[in-house]
Amino acid sequence: MIFKKKHIAVLVLIASLISCRNSENVIYFQGEFSNINQKHHTSFVPIIEKNDLLDIKLISQNSEASALFTPKIDNSKSSITYMSGVPAKGGFLVNQKGEIELPYIGTLLVSGLTRDAIVTEIESRLSEYINEPIIQIQILNFKVTILGDVRNPGTFNIPNEKISIIEAIGIAGDLNITGMRQDIKLIRETNGTRKEYNIDLTKKNIFNSEFFFLKQNDIIYIPQNRAKISNSNFSQIYLPILSTLSIILSTITIFSQ
Repeated sequence: MIFKKKHIAVLVLIASLISCRNSENVIYFQGEFSNINQKHHTSFVPIIEKNDLLDIKLISQNSEASALFTPKIDNSKSSITYMSGVPAKGGFLVNQKGEIELPYIGTLLVSGLTRDAIVTEIESRLSEYINEPIIQIQILNFKVTILGDVRNPGTFNIPNEKISIIEAIGIAGDLNITGMRQDIKLIRETNGTRKEYNIDLTKKNIFNSEFFFLKQNDIIYIPQNRAKISNSNFSQIYLPILSTLSIILSTITIFSQ
């Protein structure tokens, strides 16, 4: 009986060592919200960049002019969802000089500008040819990529051009329990230069972070924690041995009764 109790104790200890985790490493948004001297990034205005595909619509009484700004649409592929890929719409591609070519206007530098600034500039220039033009702009290829230790990694289209890192992770099915919540990598390209930033989702200050809202083409990578990497190696090497030992101990226990 004593031997059997020791046997059970050993198995419990082994299970505890394998499954033991620090809860502080997996709980989101710990601590208190602090509003003192912190800027809340509650709004987000996308900045147009090179390689963006812009849907630019002209609303005016001049139907011929409006038609020049209206892209052809493949009705079978025009719907925009998180997983559908870039919709099959025509658009105005921002070239490597940061410019687009528009009817009546010609070349227009748009890289580094907000949507409102571009709308104002286009409407101003078109007013020389068209009475009271109204311009609407949408980024067709606004997308983010989420890789690593999440349930559904992939590249996701963002139809409304605004998404927080919390929402993005939610779309990817949330982190697995073994994902590194304290060391999420955000890879962002700005003016042709890629930079990497570390994000800690276990702290509430993420809501005040400049990285709370994602930009088009951002890449999020969630590393596996050390426990998962260690357990993976442990499982391959030691679990077969432990399984054999458990069978041997069980057999000895049975015959010792």
